This record gives sequence, structure tokens and C-alpha cells, in this order.
Amino acid sequence: MKRIQYILTFILPLLILCACNSEDDIDEIFVGRTWYMNGIVINGVTNSKETQNFYTDTDKNCYFISFSSGTFQGKLSSGVAFSGTWQADGKHQTIKLNLKEKPNPDNLFDKQILNILSSTTSYTSGAEFMHLNDDKQNTIRFGTFRF
Repeated sequence: MKRIQYILTFILPLLILCACNSEDDIDEIFVGRTWYMNGIVINGVTNSKETQNFYTDTDKNCYFISFSSGTFQGKLSSGVAFSGTWQADGKHQTIKLNLKEKPNPDNLFDKQILNILSSTTSYTSGAEFMHLNDDKQNTIRFGTFRF
């Protein structure tokens, strides 16, 4: 009887831990989801001035990215649209965005966003947030709702 308790006490938790899967469900994070921009970090510094002014009263249909199976589309300020294809690896939390429609906006802030999107290498995500990161300490922060 003590052997059974020993086995259940020590081996069962080990088996449960081994059965856990640390790979992200890519479809749950991306496919069919629209993410709204909540902030941006450029060269490791949060850019708070621009983040306070993402959405104006006259232009709420901006600063978002929507994913479908293998493709994405989004908008920056003043209806500047972008789109392309994407591939992600849930085990390593890496992502590659290939911009097919890459506008040349007049706005420097929008240009910075496009540069980060086109050089994105990884993502972090939770139930209500997603961050797209490049290798230069730049991050675009997204959430499930607009401010």
C-alpha cells in the first residue's frame, strides 16, 4: 500500500508535468482575431505622446491588424492600409510578417509602425494582449479593445 502512495505522490505529478504542452495555439492567437494598437516601444523607450493620440473622435477605424489563415490586413492613421502574409511558430513564439501592400505614409509615426511590422521576429501574447517585437528593442502593443 505504501508503494502505491509513493508512486502516486511522486510519479504521478511527474507524468502530469511531462504531458503539458508549452506550445502556443497559433490559431487561437491569430486566426480570425483583430488586435487594436495600445502602445509602441521604440529603441526600448515607450512612446507615450503618440500612444495617447491613436484614436481621434473622427477616426476610430485605424491602428489595428486583423489576421486570417495565412494573411493579415490593417490600417494606420487616415485610412493608410497595409496587408500581407504571415507565418508563426508557437513553440518558439516567432512570427514573420511579409508586407505585400506597404504604403508610404507622410506621418513619421506610421512609418515607424510599418518598419517594426516588416522587421517583426517574435510575439508575446495572452488572452487580451499581443506584442509584436523586432530585434532592435521595438515593440507594438496590441489589445482586444480600442482605448
